[in-house]
Amino acid sequence: MSPLRLALAVLVGVLLAGCDKEASPPPAAPPSTAPAPAAPAGNTGAIARLEAVQGEVRWEQDGKTGPAREGPLPRGAALETGANGSVTVRFEDGRTIDVGPHARFVLEEDDGGVVLRVSRGIVLSRVPAAAPGRPGPKVELRILTPYGLTRVSAQEPSEVRVSVGGGEGAGEGRVEVRLGTIAFVGKDGEALQAQAGETVSVTAGRAELVARPAKVFELAPIQVTVRADSGKVEVRAQGSERWTGSKGPRPLAPGDGVRVKGGVALLGLEGSASTLALSSGGELVLQGAGQQGTTDEARVDLRRGQLSLRLAEGRDSRVVMPGLTVESKDAAHVDVRRTSQGLDVASIAGDVVLLQGERRQPLRAGEQASVAGSGPARIVPLERGPLVLPVEPRLQVFHRGLSDVTFEWKEAGDAVVEVATDADLQRIVLRGAVHQPFLRVPVPARGALHLRVRRPDGTEVARGSASFSPERAPKELARVTNEVPEGLEKTTIYYQDKPPAVSFTYAAEAQAAKYRVQVYRSGALGKPVAERTVSDTRASVESGVLGEGSFLWSVTPLSQAGKALRGGRMNKLELVYDNSVPVLVINAPRHGQQAGARVRAAGVAPVGARLSINGRPVTLDSKHRFSTWAEPVGAPPLLLFKMQRAGGPDVYVVRTLK
Repeated sequence: MSPLRLALAVLVGVLLAGCDKEASPPPAAPPSTAPAPAAPAGNTGAIARLEAVQGEVRWEQDGKTGPAREGPLPRGAALETGANGSVTVRFEDGRTIDVGPHARFVLEEDDGGVVLRVSRGIVLSRVPAAAPGRPGPKVELRILTPYGLTRVSAQEPSEVRVSVGGGEGAGEGRVEVRLGTIAFVGKDGEALQAQAGETVSVTAGRAELVARPAKVFELAPIQVTVRADSGKVEVRAQGSERWTGSKGPRPLAPGDGVRVKGGVALLGLEGSASTLALSSGGELVLQGAGQQGTTDEARVDLRRGQLSLRLAEGRDSRVVMPGLTVESKDAAHVDVRRTSQGLDVASIAGDVVLLQGERRQPLRAGEQASVAGSGPARIVPLERGPLVLPVEPRLQVFHRGLSDVTFEWKEAGDAVVEVATDADLQRIVLRGAVHQPFLRVPVPARGALHLRVRRPDGTEVARGSASFSPERAPKELARVTNEVPEGLEKTTIYYQDKPPAVSFTYAAEAQAAKYRVQVYRSGALGKPVAERTVSDTRASVESGVLGEGSFLWSVTPLSQAGKALRGGRMNKLELVYDNSVPVLVINAPRHGQQAGARVRAAGVAPVGARLSINGRPVTLDSKHRFSTWAEPVGAPPLLLFKMQRAGGPDVYVVRTLK
């Protein structure tokens, strides 16, 4: 045995002698049902804090138990998470421990440092780099499990994922090193060291070092630049705690962090058309980039959110992340999302390969994979989304917060798709091969997408476009002043929603100081429904005063003394409810309204329009109004209104519920 292994074995011999007892806590006394805080009032033994408590998380100490909440966590306290539970344990030095569902652990402390006794579940330990003004961890973390002891160094940044249980035996589990190094000692005293990208796998009590990756630093370093495509992009230099805004293109150095709010950050690779797009709410750390010939490589740590890999045509691309590498031999668009369990990877277009250590798994276009730990990725087909559009010209989509849309075409078989923001397909945002006659793509809050579908031989199959924007406010004719001139011809005003305001106009009269305008309903000339006396040649009646129907109106010039200079001539006016304004007005449901199995949908459609809700035709009454029940679809629940008119583009309005 080497000196290192012998020393580690001697140091932890006493701990491991009681490992079995510690891994299985003795039965607790009947628990109290009183809710328990994260730490009892007056407790001064807190060594960490609970944060981000989600779902079912319970606290237990001294025979008392109850729901946990954010606050101090004392030494000796046990925490247990349910099926949907998760929690973060944070220390003063910045070190964190993320705990997933179905986990149980006890946090303790001794002269050697912090001891985390994990009896089941998955925990993720992160040790940050020391930042100016804040010292790094001074004591090491020991994670004690039924199958051995893991020492996490306090001298360097690290990220270590430890799993216990989940179908594994009491002496089985995994220690995955995503960043830094660890020392592991098994129950038999065998000592191992593992570094980033390596995993200690314990089976039947025997520890084995697996998933040692090939070196990925052989390429010549290249510059990576970040810029905001939309929203607010911030950058944090390595070793700093301060985030600074980035308005224009900004070069990044290895170790720099990037985060984005309310938009998209684009990371470009020098000498390549490949781009990494970090979505709103996302955060990553750039670890480096390299290039040689037609081979590109980017190394990033996706801390949270979604990263879209827009990989260039005609190049070998490799994106290396802790525990996972994505490789492509041609154009591809791959979305990677950080989850509490690992990574979700969806190949929107293009066939790629997923690498986990020595394991290689193909991921074809139209498939998505869940990657958790070092086990094989679970691959399933990528389903169509709730909003499916045909590939046709000039579609209009009004939405608020829609994340993606599915385009579909009629011809089955392999195809090559291109999506751009311009009609000439020069500003490409997505390109790659597909194997099914549909493509699910993210949509902009405002802007256009132009789509072209071709067979592998280049023959065009379909071409179309869709514009996206927030839903327009209904065009209320109450705000429109409809002008009614004096004359022999009858004036007809068509209105939608509310009866409009009306302006009566007439010629100036010599000697006239004022003009009296009177409006009567046809057949009821005894009393005017509206009367105005003004000094100019225009008199206005407010919205809603004149309802639907036929009217007669006259204007009488008045002298300075108020005497009529001539009799008023009768003019004809008719207000007709119709849909002269070509917009779809949706009065219900509102955005963000609570959804049920059915919701009431009501509004009015333009003349000659056909309307459907979630694919079901809707009947319009004689005034083109509708009021019906509709069943929301998708998550979050959606109502999709589709309006079609002869000679006009198809219009889609998406109402998002909760």
